[in-house]
Amino acid sequence: MPERKSRIDGERTRGKILAAAEREFAEKGYELASVREISRRAGVNMALANRYFGSKEGLYRIVAKRLFGDLGEPMTSLPEKAVDEASWRDAIREWVDDFLFMTLPTEPAQAACAALFRHEVTRPTKFHAEFQRDFGKPVYDSLRNLLARAIKDETQLKLWTTSVWAQVSVYALADTVWHASFRPAGVGVRDWAAQVRDHICANLFASVKFQREGTPPLCN
Repeated sequence: MPERKSRIDGERTRGKILAAAEREFAEKGYELASVREISRRAGVNMALANRYFGSKEGLYRIVAKRLFGDLGEPMTSLPEKAVDEASWRDAIREWVDDFLFMTLPTEPAQAACAALFRHEVTRPTKFHAEFQRDFGKPVYDSLRNLLARAIKDETQLKLWTTSVWAQVSVYALADTVWHASFRPAGVGVRDWAAQVRDHICANLFASVKFQREGTPPLCN
């Protein structure tokens, strides 16, 4: 029993430190964040934080994996669902919806994910290439692979992928003030995200059509 209690207490402490690190990195970015402040937020001493995670670098990597990885991973398997036009449309809608959901300022984890995204885009850290390889590129490639089911010309494929990526990324780059300015008065965050998703997808589906393997491409 004492062993089990110790393990539970340790997991609880780790969770408190990670939650504090998530807030600290989201607010200040990697360079300005400190283990001292993370420990203060978590209510533990620095030695304990370093014992669990080794360093600020270790904490940042774990926080980024929890946010970028856990929220973005479901998007990378969406191309596998596109077996006909209906499932292709559903997969694209889900991709856009998932990306916009990752940026919602009303959800703590999503707000922190968007904040880390902003920090890495505007003030890239030494981890930028690693995060791009492990998290950003797989998510981008999943969108590209979905669009490639309709767009066979490489230039058009690049343009459409970049266009959709840019439309959703602007919400990740916007802070809460900008988020509020995007939305019409009286429209909730989730409702607005759904409207944005429907707008992006309607324009896309009006121009490109799903193609079964071996059939000529259609792109208006």
